[in-house]
Amino acid sequence: MSFHDDPYYITQVLQGNINAFSHLVEKYKRLAYTLALKLVQVPEDAEEIAQDAFVKAFQALGSFKGKSKFSTWLYRIIYNVSLARLRKKQLSIISIDDDEHSDFDVCETDDLLTTLTLKEQHAALRSALDQLAAEEKALITLYYMNESTIKEITQITGDTESNVKVKLFRARRKLWKMLKYHFRDKIITVYEK
Repeated sequence: MSFHDDPYYITQVLQGNINAFSHLVEKYKRLAYTLALKLVQVPEDAEEIAQDAFVKAFQALGSFKGKSKFSTWLYRIIYNVSLARLRKKQLSIISIDDDEHSDFDVCETDDLLTTLTLKEQHAALRSALDQLAAEEKALITLYYMNESTIKEITQITGDTESNVKVKLFRARRKLWKMLKYHFRDKIITVYEK
């Protein structure tokens, strides 16, 4: 059985051979699920998001211009579907901009985090990530967990490079503040000794 590049299958689908889309699904289903899982962190939701993304990709295939790789275009769809799902499930977010404990230093939080076990660090980070707004969580996940470059993130989100950098900076700062808030009692105890 011979395999072809993505443009071949896209052309086949656009010419009426809808079965050719199954080759694209087969090729990218693992990547789609993995990205969705990293963004939403719930396996069942990630499966649904990946399926929804493929349906949307199939329906919008005629609008695919080929200016980027098919995988990048698909990632953008997955990103948007994931964001929509996260926004729908969004819990109330604690405002930390007016936090009375904002005088804690990042180094203090970092020092405390290094005293925790790896499991405790992951739990604390996961808890803080879950409190971020959907777009902030998605950006942090894409950049740090998916190891996407700023350029790749701009292609996925449709934002400018400078906008992505600013949003990442703000999301990181918010994440640190949440971790400080989460550990404020432990930090006070450690530094009062």
